[in-house]
Amino acid sequence: MPFNLGGPEMLIILVVVLIVFGAGKLPDVFGQLGRGVRSFRDESTGENKSVAATPTGGTMTASGAKFCAKCGSGLSDGAKFCPSCGTPTAS
Repeated sequence: MPFNLGGPEMLIILVVVLIVFGAGKLPDVFGQLGRGVRSFRDESTGENKSVAATPTGGTMTASGAKFCAKCGSGLSDGAKFCPSCGTPTAS
């Protein structure tokens, strides 16, 4: 195993993450990290779902339509913000 991370090392990493992202953004950061890991795992195993998370922060159906991840309203191509709730997308 290339990384031997024990308790003290994990505590230092947690403190650095708290300093960089702040306590308020931490749930969002870990949620996005979890979605990324899940997407990577699904792609590596070959699973194909009809609705998948997109890197723009919305979801995309099999037809290619984009929706806001927060409120579910439709997003136009190249939209930088959701027209309903104002959530930014990474377009």
